[in-house]
Amino acid sequence: MSDNPEILDHEPADKRRDFGSIRATVLKLFVASLLVGFVMHWLDITPIGILHALTSNFEELFSNLVNVVSWILEFVLVGAVIVVPIWLVMRLLGGRKG
Repeated sequence: MSDNPEILDHEPADKRRDFGSIRATVLKLFVASLLVGFVMHWLDITPIGILHALTSNFEELFSNLVNVVSWILEFVLVGAVIVVPIWLVMRLLGGRKG
């Protein structure tokens, strides 16, 4: 039989340290959540209000993105009216140079 105490224990030392670390982390998260909850209550901020603000921001962001894409697409189409026919004529007359 070995004299090593880790072999005799049912739980290795690493697992005992991990559990203590987990317990400390849970306690820190609990205290931080409690403090943030007090501050949010004092400022009259609700989780639903936060979610509503986030979704409205995403809706606004999506709307702005659609506007930018349509603005860019308009310029691309206007430019293509000139560029594509010129490219096509050069391609037909110049052979295959690129």
